[in-house]
Amino acid sequence: MSAGEETAETSVGVPRGPSAALHSAQDDSGGRRGLQGHLRLTSAVDESGRTFIREQSFRAPVHLSKPHLEEDVLVVNIVNPTAGLLAGDRVRYDVAVETGARVLLTAPSASRAHRIVEGDARVAQEFRVASGGWLESWPEMFIPQAGARYRQQTTLRVEEGGEALLIEMIAPGRTASGEVFAFAELDWETTVFLGEVKIARERYVLTPESAALEAMRAQFAEAYYASCFVVSPHLRADAECWGRIHALHGDETWVGCSALTRGGWAIRVVAAGSVALRRTVGAVREEIYAALGRKAPGLRRN
Repeated sequence: MSAGEETAETSVGVPRGPSAALHSAQDDSGGRRGLQGHLRLTSAVDESGRTFIREQSFRAPVHLSKPHLEEDVLVVNIVNPTAGLLAGDRVRYDVAVETGARVLLTAPSASRAHRIVEGDARVAQEFRVASGGWLESWPEMFIPQAGARYRQQTTLRVEEGGEALLIEMIAPGRTASGEVFAFAELDWETTVFLGEVKIARERYVLTPESAALEAMRAQFAEAYYASCFVVSPHLRADAECWGRIHALHGDETWVGCSALTRGGWAIRVVAAGSVALRRTVGAVREEIYAALGRKAPGLRRN
């Protein structure tokens, strides 16, 4: 990419506010306006074995902060400099981790989807990890506000010998403002491949009346949810970390984990509040890293 192209792609000077008139481009659904954002990122290793970004391109509402190395992992902060996702917004993430590269994708703050009367906001993510690569995705909490209509599709493709930790956390809404499961609809889909084999698929379409939400609310009135997928050839089914993760289950947090068909694990957490959820998911993360014989890099620059 030339310098001129990078400047054009990474420009984030797009104002955002409550008016759809501020949107910069038409969406793909017949004339409603919205931002067409993307992140294309490829990470590789240099001759000294350090991970670096070989290719990058991004467009609002996506922006990258300056990456940094910690524990031999390249920490990349993905920032949304706008107020959040609005009607017609379409964002595409395409992230590749090459052999030997080690990457942590994270964010400095929660992401939000606002009230949408017509249409929806959509995010499509594809993560690819080559053999010998490592990718962790910790995107911070997703907060669907009252009336939000949001669709997310995530595909994780890990080559044999590659490793990944994919974490998603969802709030019930702006609980401090009294919004609890007041969104219009959430359509959430995650698919995980190891080599050419599909080893996991999670899909749910939620409305405030959904039976799945009623089941969670029966235990926690303001239930927060986290989904984690782990893929690694170095994690054994008899590893001590699984027992310690199960032991995180308690009065404020429900935790469950199970092995996938081959080389992967799924972990689910339901908690009474955001603090309990973050604490528990953080403990799960530490256990996974410890079982792999590594120290977890910080989510923020020290």
